[in-house]
Amino acid sequence: MQTELLTQINIASKMLGALLYYSPDDAKVRSILAFFQQADWAKEWQPATGVTANSTSVSHIEQGLQRTEEELVQQYQMLFIGPNTLLAPPWGSVYLDPEAVIFGSSLLTLRQFLRQHRINFIAPSEEPEDHIGLMLMLTAYLAEQQPELLAEYLTEHLLPWSTRYFELLASSDSLFYQGVAQLCQQTLSYWQQQLGLTTNKVRLFF
Repeated sequence: MQTELLTQINIASKMLGALLYYSPDDAKVRSILAFFQQADWAKEWQPATGVTANSTSVSHIEQGLQRTEEELVQQYQMLFIGPNTLLAPPWGSVYLDPEAVIFGSSLLTLRQFLRQHRINFIAPSEEPEDHIGLMLMLTAYLAEQQPELLAEYLTEHLLPWSTRYFELLASSDSLFYQGVAQLCQQTLSYWQQQLGLTTNKVRLFF
């Protein structure tokens, strides 16, 4: 596997995973948000990640980041925390488990994968490991530390449901998270193409 591609995957998945996991007022994403607030961020994104962001995702992210931090935090709360029903639940088992619940059977399969390969992955705040943000950050870890596991991880655990998730997130009222969802989908499609991955069609329950 090409070192350049692994570096691209590592960079993109760290940044996008953090945006989908941490609240916009968290110090862990301050530098990432500052990157996307640059007028020409898309020109830097392409050589760093291999992905040419389309004009829609660029426009949505730029317009979305014109909102105040307080407004972005409110959008994050609405999309990832609640208390109302979430438009796009960020946990894989909601889509893959027949009961459409968190801590479902697909999470147990993911945990088995982590144990089998001795990946010591401790989610913050007892968050299910199949949270989209955590799974992208785990992608970054694998690209850097265990790249031989990337194909199995992506095809078996992330790609079967990520397209549906990003489709739902892109339909939200938040321009910023619309743009992030679109950029994520472009990025995962790029990985799939570059790695020559095919995924079996699975039934989704959300």
